[in-house]
Amino acid sequence: MRSFAREVSVSGGAAVLPDIIEFIAEACDESGVDPAARFDLTLAVEEACSNVIEHAYGAKGGKLEMRYETRDRDVIITLHDHGRPFNPKTVARPDTVAPLEKRPIGGLGLHLMYELMDEVTFSFHRHGNTLVMVKHGVVLEGARLATRDGG
Repeated sequence: MRSFAREVSVSGGAAVLPDIIEFIAEACDESGVDPAARFDLTLAVEEACSNVIEHAYGAKGGKLEMRYETRDRDVIITLHDHGRPFNPKTVARPDTVAPLEKRPIGGLGLHLMYELMDEVTFSFHRHGNTLVMVKHGVVLEGARLATRDGG
């Protein structure tokens, strides 16, 4: 099976989220991802990017670099930002059993990423934060990779 990769770089706040979602949708189409897995990939990326915009950049937004790639039947999404360092161990786990009216608004982004993806790893260094999310076995067997010129 051939590998596939696409990259995008965007700058801004929440207004760039539709562009990021469109990028993921197109990459899924081009790489032959099982339609049943697209929702998980899209929601995980949307949550990750929303968190970066809100927390790493203080809601003002900033530069986000994303790489979408396939290796065999796996999808690997790498997101890099230059915002404040983020350590996921400092985030409290949400109470997912309390009645909805007793839960605080927000706070589920990290939880959703871990639930929707098979692997989620964070690293931070002087050049920014890097998030890598992997979903195993979602590229359809024998999928023909599309090319940007329609082929």
